[in-house]
Amino acid sequence: MIKKITFLLFIFCATQLYSQDLKALKASAERDAKAATAATLKEDFKTLLTYTHPNILEAAGGAEVMEEYLKTTFTQMKANGFAYEKVETKSVSDVVKEQGEYRCYVENYNQMKMKDKRIISTSYMLGFYNETTTKWTFVEAKEMKVTGSIITYFPDFKTSLNIPENTMKVEDIKE
Repeated sequence: MIKKITFLLFIFCATQLYSQDLKALKASAERDAKAATAATLKEDFKTLLTYTHPNILEAAGGAEVMEEYLKTTFTQMKANGFAYEKVETKSVSDVVKEQGEYRCYVENYNQMKMKDKRIISTSYMLGFYNETTTKWTFVEAKEMKVTGSIITYFPDFKTSLNIPENTMKVEDIKE
Protein backbone atom coordinates (compact mmCIF):
# COMPACT_ATOMS: atom_id res chain seq x y z
CA MET A 1 0.00 0.00 0.00
CA ILE A 2 2.79 2.42 0.92
CA LYS A 3 4.50 1.66 -2.43
CA LYS A 4 1.31 2.55 -4.31
CA ILE A 5 0.87 5.80 -2.39
CA THR A 6 4.54 6.70 -2.90
CA PHE A 7 4.25 5.95 -6.62
CA LEU A 8 1.09 8.08 -6.95
CA LEU A 9 2.72 10.92 -5.01
CA PHE A 10 5.74 10.73 -7.31
CA ILE A 11 3.53 10.89 -10.42
CA PHE A 12 1.57 13.81 -8.96
CA CYS A 13 4.75 15.77 -8.11
CA ALA A 14 6.32 15.08 -11.51
CA THR A 15 3.14 16.26 -13.23
CA GLN A 16 3.06 19.43 -11.13
CA LEU A 17 6.72 20.20 -11.89
CA TYR A 18 6.18 19.59 -15.61
CA SER A 19 3.12 21.85 -15.54
CA GLN A 20 5.11 24.59 -13.78
CA ASP A 21 7.90 24.22 -16.37
CA LEU A 22 5.38 24.67 -19.20
CA LYS A 23 3.95 27.78 -17.51
CA ALA A 24 7.46 29.23 -17.19
CA LEU A 25 8.16 28.40 -20.84
CA LYS A 26 4.93 30.08 -21.90
CA ALA A 27 5.87 33.20 -19.91
CA SER A 28 9.32 33.26 -21.53
CA ALA A 29 7.72 32.85 -24.98
CA GLU A 30 5.55 35.87 -24.29
CA ARG A 31 8.56 37.86 -23.06
CA ASP A 32 10.62 37.02 -26.17
CA ALA A 33 7.71 37.59 -28.57
CA LYS A 34 7.12 41.04 -27.03
CA ALA A 35 10.82 41.84 -27.42
CA ALA A 36 10.67 40.79 -31.09
CA THR A 37 7.57 42.88 -31.82
CA ALA A 38 9.03 45.89 -30.00
CA ALA A 39 12.20 45.55 -32.07
CA THR A 40 10.11 45.50 -35.25
CA LEU A 41 8.32 48.69 -34.26
CA LYS A 42 11.63 50.41 -33.40
CA GLU A 43 13.27 49.03 -36.56
CA ASP A 44 15.94 47.53 -34.31
CA PHE A 45 16.85 44.78 -36.75
CA LYS A 46 19.85 43.47 -34.79
CA THR A 47 17.59 42.68 -31.85
CA LEU A 48 14.80 41.36 -34.08
CA LEU A 49 17.18 38.93 -35.75
CA THR A 50 18.20 37.46 -32.39
CA TYR A 51 14.60 36.25 -32.18
CA THR A 52 14.56 34.88 -35.74
CA HIS A 53 14.93 31.11 -36.09
CA PRO A 54 18.52 30.15 -37.03
CA ASN A 55 17.31 28.11 -40.03
CA ILE A 56 15.91 31.31 -41.55
CA LEU A 57 19.07 33.29 -40.88
CA GLU A 58 21.19 30.54 -42.38
CA ALA A 59 18.99 30.32 -45.49
CA ALA A 60 19.26 34.12 -45.92
CA GLY A 61 23.04 34.03 -45.79
CA GLY A 62 23.42 35.11 -42.18
CA ALA A 63 22.19 37.81 -39.83
CA GLU A 64 24.23 40.57 -41.50
CA VAL A 65 22.71 39.85 -44.92
CA MET A 66 19.22 39.68 -43.42
CA GLU A 67 19.74 42.93 -41.52
CA GLU A 68 20.73 44.78 -44.70
CA TYR A 69 17.72 43.29 -46.50
CA LEU A 70 15.38 44.49 -43.74
CA LYS A 71 16.91 47.98 -43.70
CA THR A 72 16.48 48.28 -47.47
CA THR A 73 12.94 46.89 -47.39
CA PHE A 74 11.80 49.21 -44.58
CA THR A 75 13.40 52.23 -46.31
CA GLN A 76 11.51 51.41 -49.52
CA MET A 77 8.26 50.86 -47.63
CA LYS A 78 8.62 54.22 -45.85
CA ALA A 79 9.33 55.92 -49.17
CA ASN A 80 6.00 54.52 -50.40
CA GLY A 81 4.13 55.93 -47.39
CA PHE A 82 4.11 52.76 -45.27
CA ALA A 83 4.52 52.99 -41.50
CA TYR A 84 3.92 50.66 -38.58
CA GLU A 85 1.67 52.35 -36.05
CA LYS A 86 1.30 49.55 -33.56
CA VAL A 87 2.60 46.01 -33.15
CA GLU A 88 1.84 44.01 -30.04
CA THR A 89 1.80 40.48 -28.77
CA LYS A 90 -1.75 39.52 -27.78
CA SER A 91 -1.46 35.92 -26.60
CA VAL A 92 0.65 32.78 -26.52
CA SER A 93 -0.73 29.30 -27.03
CA ASP A 94 0.00 26.43 -24.70
CA VAL A 95 3.54 25.11 -25.07
CA VAL A 96 3.88 21.61 -26.51
CA LYS A 97 6.87 19.34 -26.84
CA GLU A 98 7.06 17.66 -30.23
CA GLN A 99 9.84 16.37 -32.41
CA GLY A 100 12.19 16.85 -29.45
CA GLU A 101 11.58 20.58 -28.95
CA TYR A 102 9.21 22.95 -27.21
CA ARG A 103 6.93 24.96 -29.49
CA CYS A 104 4.04 27.38 -29.29
CA TYR A 105 2.38 29.97 -31.44
CA VAL A 106 2.02 33.66 -30.73
CA GLU A 107 -0.83 35.94 -31.78
CA ASN A 108 0.23 39.45 -32.82
CA TYR A 109 -1.85 42.53 -33.56
CA ASN A 110 -0.46 44.78 -36.30
CA GLN A 111 -1.65 48.23 -37.27
CA MET A 112 0.00 49.90 -40.25
CA LYS A 113 -0.61 52.97 -42.33
CA MET A 114 -0.09 53.26 -46.06
CA LYS A 115 -0.89 56.69 -47.46
CA ASP A 116 -4.65 57.12 -46.84
CA LYS A 117 -5.28 53.50 -45.74
CA ARG A 118 -4.96 51.74 -42.40
CA ILE A 119 -4.19 48.04 -42.42
CA ILE A 120 -5.15 46.07 -39.33
CA SER A 121 -4.12 42.47 -39.09
CA THR A 122 -3.73 39.58 -36.74
CA SER A 123 -0.78 37.37 -37.53
CA TYR A 124 0.79 34.35 -35.92
CA MET A 125 4.38 33.36 -35.27
CA LEU A 126 5.51 29.85 -34.54
CA GLY A 127 7.91 29.78 -31.60
CA PHE A 128 10.74 27.32 -31.04
CA TYR A 129 12.47 27.14 -27.67
CA ASN A 130 16.25 26.73 -27.62
CA GLU A 131 17.09 24.94 -24.37
CA THR A 132 20.77 25.85 -24.67
CA THR A 133 20.26 29.62 -24.97
CA THR A 134 16.96 29.53 -22.99
CA LYS A 135 15.48 31.78 -25.64
CA TRP A 136 12.60 31.54 -28.10
CA THR A 137 13.04 32.13 -31.82
CA PHE A 138 10.19 32.65 -34.26
CA VAL A 139 9.05 32.24 -37.85
CA GLU A 140 5.90 33.44 -39.56
CA ALA A 141 3.46 30.60 -38.95
CA LYS A 142 1.62 31.03 -42.27
CA GLU A 143 4.90 30.34 -44.09
CA MET A 144 5.15 26.97 -42.35
CA LYS A 145 1.92 25.90 -44.06
CA VAL A 146 2.92 26.77 -47.63
CA THR A 147 4.79 24.17 -49.66
CA GLY A 148 7.90 25.60 -51.28
CA SER A 149 8.26 28.44 -48.76
CA ILE A 150 10.44 28.57 -45.65
CA ILE A 151 9.13 25.21 -44.52
CA THR A 152 11.75 23.70 -46.83
CA TYR A 153 14.35 24.84 -44.27
CA PHE A 154 12.68 22.69 -41.61
CA PRO A 155 13.08 19.09 -42.84
CA ASP A 156 10.39 16.67 -41.64
CA PHE A 157 8.55 19.43 -39.76
CA LYS A 158 5.22 18.38 -38.27
CA THR A 159 3.13 20.03 -35.58
CA SER A 160 0.01 19.26 -33.61
CA LEU A 161 -0.54 22.97 -32.96
CA ASN A 162 -3.72 24.24 -34.56
CA ILE A 163 -2.50 27.65 -35.68
CA PRO A 164 -5.27 30.05 -36.74
CA GLU A 165 -5.19 31.80 -40.09
CA ASN A 166 -4.02 35.40 -40.31
CA THR A 167 -6.69 38.05 -40.74
CA MET A 168 -6.47 41.47 -42.34
CA LYS A 169 -8.74 44.41 -42.99
CA VAL A 170 -8.12 47.71 -44.73
CA GLU A 171 -9.85 50.96 -43.78
CA ASP A 172 -9.83 54.42 -45.27
CA ILE A 173 -8.20 56.97 -42.99
CA LYS A 174 -10.51 59.92 -42.49
CA GLU A 175 -8.64 63.07 -41.52
